[in-house]
Amino acid sequence: MPEPWSDRQVILAIALTLILVLGLVLGSVSHNRKQQAPMLWRDTPPSKTTPLAI
Repeated sequence: MPEPWSDRQVILAIALTLILVLGLVLGSVSHNRKQQAPMLWRDTPPSKTTPLAI
């Protein structure tokens, strides 16, 4: 049966896992921002309301 891990090894494993996960999340967020087109706002032109002829 394998020996149990020491407390330092468990804390180190948890810390490395958190760093890896945060790095992947931040990397994918910045990568997705570069792919998306910038949002361009424009004002809609005023609609010309004319009475409908029946």
